[in-house]
Amino acid sequence: MNKKSPNVIFKSKYCLALNCIDNKNNSLNYKEDRLKDVDDMIDYFSNAKKKVVGMFEYYMGHTRGENVNLVLENGKYATKQDIKRVKEDYKKYIEKSNLWKGIISFKPEYLTENISIHDLEQKMAKEIMPQFLKYCGFKDIKNMSYVFSIHTNKKHPHIHISFIEKKPNYLYCDKKVNYRRKGKITIDEQRHLKRLIELSIEREKYYTPLLKKTNEDIDYLKSYFNPSEKNFILKNVEEIFIEEKIMKLGELVKEYRSINNQSSNKIKYNSIKNNELGKEIKSLTKEIKKYLLNDDTSLLCDCRKEIKEDLDKLNKYFEKLDNENNIESNIKNNSIVNKKEEYIDNYILNSIVNHALYKYNHISSIVKNKNNLDHITIEDLIQEIAYQNSKKENRIDKERRKQVLDNYFKGNNSMLKFPSKYRMEKAIKNINYEMEKASQEFSKLFNYSSEK
Repeated sequence: MNKKSPNVIFKSKYCLALNCIDNKNNSLNYKEDRLKDVDDMIDYFSNAKKKVVGMFEYYMGHTRGENVNLVLENGKYATKQDIKRVKEDYKKYIEKSNLWKGIISFKPEYLTENISIHDLEQKMAKEIMPQFLKYCGFKDIKNMSYVFSIHTNKKHPHIHISFIEKKPNYLYCDKKVNYRRKGKITIDEQRHLKRLIELSIEREKYYTPLLKKTNEDIDYLKSYFNPSEKNFILKNVEEIFIEEKIMKLGELVKEYRSINNQSSNKIKYNSIKNNELGKEIKSLTKEIKKYLLNDDTSLLCDCRKEIKEDLDKLNKYFEKLDNENNIESNIKNNSIVNKKEEYIDNYILNSIVNHALYKYNHISSIVKNKNNLDHITIEDLIQEIAYQNSKKENRIDKERRKQVLDNYFKGNNSMLKFPSKYRMEKAIKNINYEMEKASQEFSKLFNYSSEK
């Protein structure tokens, strides 16, 4: 099976630092060649003939010789003074740092259909390169120098990039920072760069709408666990079985906070220790969560299913990016999708734990005030909850009856309205008149005298 041509291709090479222990060539000629290579590289990158000047560059003065075709870290075109400075800096940095070069090429139609050259330059400078370097293990972007140039004079538009460490900036496994010793950019790092580029190019057209839809659905699901929202699911739980679990959870959380001397108003689920009490709290919290999300008929369950569909679409989108670039990867490990799943899970668990603590304290205070009890059992609390629920049901019934009558008498829907007082009186008079006439006609049937 023939693989199709990818949208983005990335190739790279590197020069080891002049004093790198892996660099066995310390001859004077080698050093001179490397320093000359820096000059040649910057000159080639910034060659104005390599770029077809567009309308934006024309009006920004790019054709007047004030700027050259080299983009700096801040997203601006370099001046001739900047070119001189960059060359001097790189010649100084290359003594101790490796110098990396790369070329990123595209299908011609891929850029023209999705993004302008100017927008791509800005995204490369301010988003793609910083994220890529961070992924490669460099600790502080401020300690990196990078430049790039987009060349559009060939059939396939392409970007030349170069980056180098200003000072020791590579974070090793032991948390120590030093110059990066290895020069080769790994396959994983190359794939990450290509994904960053494609996401930036397609962001507005595909990725942003998908992410926006996902975030909107997540926010809606969160509203079910926000006490200030009308559809707050934990407030609407009226099944005594699950309310008993919520009361028990609140009791356990209160005990946990007391043992650990915690005085803050909120408690985080993930901060709960895995001791015996902590495990019991976590297990009970997950039971309550499972109950809330397990009802196939509830809107909450529908909302959770919709989020799963959103995340599946995001996964398929990332899978499409990999397929288009002939990348074999385990899409199930997608970090963006996994973080969304983890975020939802933590939000729900935190909400349940904190609501349970609040409700336990609230109901406890009511029972104490009503009965002057020093020791309160879960049974005492459940009885109070059952009593409150019954009162609430009666109130709801009254409110519903009143609302129905209001709709009939005051509503705008003529199909639901009772007739007005005038129309009712008129109808009764008409009925009385018709009944009187019918009575007179009926009595004639028994009036024999008139026939004689």
